[in-house]
Amino acid sequence: MGLTRALTSEELRILRHMLGIDQPHVRLPKPYRNYYCASPGDPALHALMAAGAVHIYSVSGDYEFFTCTEAGRIAAVESQRTIRLRKPKRLYRAFLDVSDSWPDLTFKQFLTDPSLRRLRSEV
Repeated sequence: MGLTRALTSEELRILRHMLGIDQPHVRLPKPYRNYYCASPGDPALHALMAAGAVHIYSVSGDYEFFTCTEAGRIAAVESQRTIRLRKPKRLYRAFLDVSDSWPDLTFKQFLTDPSLRRLRSEV
């Protein structure tokens, strides 16, 4: 079953967070979780539930636990493109990550070193 309405950018941000795909420097997001803990009656989560993007899977103590529906997951993954950095910025971010453990590495070396080709192709 699909969504009953278009989701707002804030609702899509919540869904991306639920799935762990809210990092703009990742080219191909891979959801690695699917849950969200909120106070009972949280208006944002209940609006998402009314739209068919999430459902409650547990209530425990003072919390409600939500998970994405298939339609919510699809909307979140598709919306990740709207926050994704362009490739040059993703490349520079990858360089910064590598240079933390390889302090003498220059950006030119990062872009041209054959041993780093696989890393560059993944961004």
